[in-house]
Parts: sequence; C-alpha cells; structure tokens
Amino acid sequence: MAEANAEAGSLLERIATELSARHRLSDKPPLPVPAWAKLDAGFDWLHDVRCACVDAPPESSKAAEWLLDNDYVVHRVLRQIREDLPGSFYDRLPALSSELEERVPRVFALAHEFLRATKLQVSLANAVRFVRAYQHATPLTIAELWAFPTMLRIAAIEILVCELTPLACCERELPFRVTEWSVDPESLDPTERVARSIASLIAIAAIPWEEFFDRTSRVEEILGQDPSGFYSRMDFASRDRYRRRVEALARYSSTSEPDVAAEAVEQAASQKADEAAAHVGYWLVGTGQPHLEGRVGARFPLGQRLRQLVLRHPGKAYLLALILAGIGSLLLPVAYLSLIGASLLGWIAGLLLSFIPASILAITVVNWIITRSLPPRVLDKLDFSKGLAEDCRTIVTVPVIVASPGEVAKLAEQIETHWLANADPMLQVALLADLPDAPDERLPEDDAIVADLESQIRGLNDRHGKAGRAPFHLLVRPRYFNPAQGCWLAWERKRGKLEQFNRLLIEGDETAFSHHVGDRAALQDIRFVVTVDADTMLAPGSVAKLAGTLAHPLNQPEVDPKTGRIVSGYSIIQPRVEISPQSGMRTLFTRLFTGDTAIDIYS
Repeated sequence: MAEANAEAGSLLERIATELSARHRLSDKPPLPVPAWAKLDAGFDWLHDVRCACVDAPPESSKAAEWLLDNDYVVHRVLRQIREDLPGSFYDRLPALSSELEERVPRVFALAHEFLRATKLQVSLANAVRFVRAYQHATPLTIAELWAFPTMLRIAAIEILVCELTPLACCERELPFRVTEWSVDPESLDPTERVARSIASLIAIAAIPWEEFFDRTSRVEEILGQDPSGFYSRMDFASRDRYRRRVEALARYSSTSEPDVAAEAVEQAASQKADEAAAHVGYWLVGTGQPHLEGRVGARFPLGQRLRQLVLRHPGKAYLLALILAGIGSLLLPVAYLSLIGASLLGWIAGLLLSFIPASILAITVVNWIITRSLPPRVLDKLDFSKGLAEDCRTIVTVPVIVASPGEVAKLAEQIETHWLANADPMLQVALLADLPDAPDERLPEDDAIVADLESQIRGLNDRHGKAGRAPFHLLVRPRYFNPAQGCWLAWERKRGKLEQFNRLLIEGDETAFSHHVGDRAALQDIRFVVTVDADTMLAPGSVAKLAGTLAHPLNQPEVDPKTGRIVSGYSIIQPRVEISPQSGMRTLFTRLFTGDTAIDIYS
C-alpha cells in the first residue's frame, strides 16, 4: 500500500511538472470560462435534470440516484462559486496563451488536470503535492491559490453536467462544457464519473483550504523566514493581511509577489537591533511601509494614495475634514445673510446662531464619510489558540464589592466559568473583593463574608489545580475612613483595586490587601491583566485573542521618555461588548442595545 501511494504521488508530481513546463502566460486578462460565465443557467439545468432523474431509464438509474441523493450538494456548490469568484477577482487571474487554452485562467487548467490525474479523487495531500510540484519552476500567485478550490468545483460541475444532461432529454443548451484537456473519457464508465464528481464536491467542501494555502504558498514560505520569528506565531487572519499587502505591492509594481516578500524579509534582517523593525510587518503594514513601497517601485492609484495619506496622518486629516465640512455647512446661512443685506450685528448674530447646528452637521457628515470609505483597522495578533506563550502569562481580574455571604456562591461560579472558557496553564483568575461601605471600620458580618470567599476559592483550586498549580486567587482590601463621604470604604473602589493590584504585580507590594488566598508565586511574571466586570461573561478563547493582540510586536507600546506618553502601540485595548440575547429581551431599553443592528454601548 505504501509503495502504491508513493508511486501515485510520483505520478502526480511528474504530471504537474510537465504541465508547468508546457504552460505559457498571456499578457492579456483571462476570458470567461463557460461554467463561470453561464452560472445562472446551471440552476435551471439542475432543475431539469432532477425532474428527469425521477423516471430515468434503467441504464442510467445509478447515476440518477446519485444526483437525486445529492442534488443539494450541487445547488450549494453553484451558489458558492458565485460568492467566491466575483468578476473583479477573476480578472486578476493570470491567463494562458497556448492555442488549446487561449486566455483560459492558468489555475482553471491546473484544476482540470489535477482531477484528470487523480481520477476525480480529491484529497488535501494530493492537492498539496500536485500544486507544489507545479510551482518548482513558476510559482502561482496568491489569487490563484485561493481560486484553486473554486476552480476544482467548476471542473467537477462541468464533468457532472456533461454526464447527466442526456438524462434531461431537453433542448436546453449545455450551460457548461468539458474541455478537451480535462478528463480522459476512457478512464472511467459514466456512472462512476457521476459518483466521483459528486464525491469530489463533497471532499472539496471538507478540505481545510487555509492549511492548503499555508503549505503551498511561496509567499508564505518566504515570510516565514521573518528574522524576529513573530510571523510564524501569528494567527491566520493576521498573516493573511500581510500576504494581501504583498499582493497589492506586486500588483502595482513590476516586482513579483515572492520578490516583494523577500524584500520585506531583507529589510527586517537589516534591523535586528530594533525588535519592531526586525519584524516583516513593520515594512508591510507598519511604519516602514513607504520605504518598502519605494524599494519595490510600487505606484498606487490616486484613490489608494489618498487613503494611505489619511491613515498616516489621521489627526490632521480629521481636523481638515471638519474645517472644510464646517465651512460648507455655513455656506447656506452666509448666502441667506448676504441676500437679505444683513447688518454687521445681524451677521454676527446669524453666524453665532448657525455655528452649533453647522458643527453638528459637519461632524455627522465627516463621521459618515469616514465609516463608508475607511474600513475598520483590525489589530494583528499572535496565535495563542493552542495556549498562551510562556512569556505572556495573563491573569483575569474581577473587581467586586461583596455585601453579603449570599453573593459569594454566584461570584465563585462566575470566575469558574471564566476559567473553563479560557483554561490555560499560563492563566490565573483573581477575585478582587471589597467589603461594602460602612459606618465603622469593621462590621459583624465581615468575617462571615471573608470566610465564605476563602472557602469558595480554596474549593475552586482543589477542583482545577494541577501539578501544584492553583489558578484561582482571592484578594480582599480593608476599609479606610473617607472624610469626603463620611464613611469607611476601600480606597478608590474599582479603580483603586486595579491600581493596587498592578502595584502588587510590578513591585511585589501586597500591603494594600488584608487577605490573599492562592499561590503567591504564581503571580510572578504576569504580563497581561484582563479586567472583567462581575456581570460580564468572557467568551471562549477571548483571553487568548486579547493577549495575542498586545503581544504582537507592532502593538507593543513605545513610551516617549521625556513626556511619559505612549507614541505608538497600546498598553490598554478594549474589545467589543455585547448584551447576551437572553438578557437583551427582558425590556424595551435592553432591546435597543442588543444584537448586531443595535447601538454599541461602549462607543
């Protein structure tokens, strides 16, 4: 079996290599392939053939059964082709120049040849092996690699159409066709081609194409040589943003995508003393963008250059836009005052009265234009989905005021839920508790509250602690007399808890807390603190995403030593917060703030 697999793999590689040597690219955009250009006709074809298959002749009954059992698969694939291959994306695909394949997308021919070589048996391993062998001489573009699964779907649909259309017994023109160079008609009998075509469509849907891209992309391979080592630690979405930037630079320059990626790596390698500049992202999406654009000779269209200018000078651009919009908003009252021949006093009064509504209109228009023309900028992240890094130890803190022993069990359940949703050896959870405001320093029920808290935290550590690690902590603060409020309370309430806890982590000063339950040594080397209110739930994996964002080299804060202000990066980030569906339906007020179409309660 192993020898047979190796022989089949070698055959695939030889076919792919020969195909690559034969292909020549055209300098013109691709012509529409029939299956893509006549996609809407495919739905009508499917309806006709489905009806005909109900009373199919005996010699075609097996093929008819295959379609009747799986017609939903074909329908779903037709919809997916339409969504995944818009015209603007199709036009970017390199085309072939040979007579047989004149201006056919190269990746379309590649998909057909792959199905022929594998006899319509699609798998991730075969696809990776075939495409990598094809690229030994000429690498595929990023767009082609992403288009490959869609082209496989089109090729499989073409074969299916060719085999099943005779069953329909109608005069409708074939919406698709099978090209001469696709599948050897002698290699299988018709029923098996139908069965394997449908099985291929199912297999294509099951393949993790992100993994296929990572294993076949030359750009991914080159960027993986990032001198800082951070690129390979990033999540897929962040790496994809870098690759799209490489794609854009290559599109608007005479440099190939692998050469753009290599140039970014080379620039990063020359800046080893600076951790941020030693990362390829510094040159692709960070401060070094203009330098890299000059190195590769990129010439962007005017619209993109204006957008880049705005993003590089957001404060100045926003202020200028407000001034221009404000002036525009005042044109109507100015014209009216001029028309009626207002006196100097009338001009002053009129402009003063117009200033507030004009400024509101200007701000509204500018904000609307910005949201329509500039998409949100997503922060890049390291991938901690499989666990936080050793140097990114994180703790979740829940600041609370505990007024009675009856509240303790619910709080314990809450922090246990946070832990279960984000369990990680590098993660700790701390309940920062204050006793309620009181007329005296101590109240009779204080000891009962603290005892219940300690009991609950110890119970959680017993249940979830492993290898001597206790992930849960309790820190309680004493009351101090506040003359302004005339009562005893913990210093500065919520803000004070967080400030004193940070001092504990950084300086080791725990004098602000009267009680601490938990492993004190586990609080050492904590890098990130995630603060969650008592009524907030942490979504599964959210801690890893937050920590991964702050750990990314382009997001790490850079402080001006003179002013103490952060000039780049972030020391605090705030995720989007939403109301849960069950809570959002309780009142009319909460409905206004619930769901994707509601008001963002933090913005």
